[in-house]
Amino acid sequence: MTVAPLEEAVLLRPKDLAPIGPDHQVVGVFNPAAVRYGNEILLLVRVVEQPVRSSPHQVVSPRVAWRGDERIWTLDTFDAAGVDTSDPRVLQFPDGRVRLPHISHLRLVRLDASANLVKEVVALPQLQPQHPWEESGIEDPRITQIGDIYYITYVAISRHLGVTTALMTTRDFVTFERHGIIFPTENKDVVLLPERRNGDFIAFHRPIPHTWVSPPSITASDSPNATHWGNHQMVLAPREGRWDSVKVGAGAPPIRLPQGWLLIYHGVDTPTVENPVGRYCAGAILLDGDDPCRVLARSDEPMLVPQRAHEVEGFVPNVIFPTGTLLDEETQVLTVLLGAADEVVTMQRLAVQDVLNHLGVE
Repeated sequence: MTVAPLEEAVLLRPKDLAPIGPDHQVVGVFNPAAVRYGNEILLLVRVVEQPVRSSPHQVVSPRVAWRGDERIWTLDTFDAAGVDTSDPRVLQFPDGRVRLPHISHLRLVRLDASANLVKEVVALPQLQPQHPWEESGIEDPRITQIGDIYYITYVAISRHLGVTTALMTTRDFVTFERHGIIFPTENKDVVLLPERRNGDFIAFHRPIPHTWVSPPSITASDSPNATHWGNHQMVLAPREGRWDSVKVGAGAPPIRLPQGWLLIYHGVDTPTVENPVGRYCAGAILLDGDDPCRVLARSDEPMLVPQRAHEVEGFVPNVIFPTGTLLDEETQVLTVLLGAADEVVTMQRLAVQDVLNHLGVE
């Protein structure tokens, strides 16, 4: 049983933004992190820029290089022969190497208090690649407020360290402090519990084992300082033959309800010839309020599925990817911010009781 939204909208499309990189075009703006800040709602969105190709016989992979403090947008060019481009997210070379055909950075988006109107999109230099371990882009942020500090986890990619998750913090969304890589290759979908437990931070993350002894699952870890993590334990694994059979990953940071912690997650099913990356849907789990690593309830069927034109068609078709949530405690309405088809930012509003009914929770 899916959950019918009370309201939905597309908030941003690629055509709404100008590229930063020279000779690039914006092909996607998606996977928004969200937080209330003062009287407005702030998003950090992933913006994907792709070089304007000039030759069908070559493929190009953009990255950032530095000359002193100067940021230089660079294109690495390769012979296209033998390069697998069936997955638009990557260039797969015959020797197994993978490079990206695009580069991502983050932009700050200001919404009005209703989350219906985009007031401003700001390109901040601090939200562009700053370090060698970010040379191939920074992606897919999540924001968790703990006290007066906003913790931003994000994916950082480079030729040398691969796909990692890093951390930055801010108090005002004007200045940002980077804290480096917190989960090395290959680990993504990192969200923090919005409170400390016995003085420790708790993160939910998704390692991807190269040997595939176990499928990509949601794992929990704790840390005294949000940078060094340990005590890893399994929280949620894929289910064979189901809508989330291939991999699962945390979506937005958990939200405290009287019944426990509500965590929206994404699940991926088996790829097909028509859908080579699989279908990405959204589900929910309810975690124990006292033991947030214990699952009390889980979506039997997907809660949200790609079905609208902007979800089933786009840069990567058949994808909805939840990355931000906002709870209106007075109305008990949950605003879910999503990326759709790796191309646009969308919003869906759900009644909290409908989500709990979906989970079979009183």
